[in-house]
Amino acid sequence: MEDFRCAVDYLVTQDFVDESRIGVLGICGGGGYAVHAAMTERRIKAVGTVVAANYGRLMREGDMSPNAAIQTLEAIGQQRTAEARGAEPLITGYIPNSKDECEQAGITDIDVVEAVDYYTTPRGQQPGSPNKLRFSGLAPAVAFDAFHLAEHLLTQPLQVIIGSKTGAFGSHRDGYELYGRAASKNKDLLVVDGASHYDLYDQPQAVDQALAKLQQFYQDHL
Repeated sequence: MEDFRCAVDYLVTQDFVDESRIGVLGICGGGGYAVHAAMTERRIKAVGTVVAANYGRLMREGDMSPNAAIQTLEAIGQQRTAEARGAEPLITGYIPNSKDECEQAGITDIDVVEAVDYYTTPRGQQPGSPNKLRFSGLAPAVAFDAFHLAEHLLTQPLQVIIGSKTGAFGSHRDGYELYGRAASKNKDLLVVDGASHYDLYDQPQAVDQALAKLQQFYQDHL
């Protein structure tokens, strides 16, 4: 969230920027971070999200078992102890590393399958995003709620965009939750019919609908 605030710090030093018309747009996890930052960054005057996901909720739900969050935290604690005593860091991934790995694991959820197609192929693969994270550093995320206090502090105009197809990442229900909780007097929820989470990343028909809505939103509120 500090990255968003620092971006505003930079923008207000530029002569060509009208500081009364600074908006923010966040996609997927970045949508959750944008919302959370805007609640305490009043220089942001309008907030747009596309398939915003509450990363803390994802971490707490884990494998969807009743005690998933506690089990995750217990495992993190054990791993930190092991590393403090000299063990090698445990490096894990967000998603399967290939389509074959996904199929071998029997994973059919649309969000996971399309994530693999996006992040592990030329469609969206980037050298700086190797699908690796250090497991022992994940504890703070478990207690994070991107929408915490939205009903009190998120008062800026808000545009929420989601797809109608639902999947494990939960951005569909996160979109409805964000829309319902936000204190914004001017808020709108667009559900792009027939679009999945990843369709709204780069599929022209879905993206064109989202862009048209966002352009009108920012024109109206900035």
